[in-house]
Amino acid sequence: MTTDATASYGLVMRFVTVASKGGPHDDQSYVSGWHMGALDLRLAEFKPAHHVETIRTADVVQADLVAMRHGYCFRVEPTEVDGWEFAEFTRKRAQS
Repeated sequence: MTTDATASYGLVMRFVTVASKGGPHDDQSYVSGWHMGALDLRLAEFKPAHHVETIRTADVVQADLVAMRHGYCFRVEPTEVDGWEFAEFTRKRAQS
């Protein structure tokens, strides 16, 4: 995993039902739920042998649980951007 000192991360889609936009949902919780739900779907549906993505540091523990649920080993490495980590998911070999 490589890092880029000029990198930054942010949302690629606006959320309009969050508190900062006048909605009923806490911003950070909504973002985390959306991201972890999408991760769960990716690992369940596509079943990649190896997958790397950036995740928020606050979501590391939940991402580990998602990984375990789908039979993946999980590890993280820091990025150059505060609050974000590189997450690596590697499918465990089936035991015979």
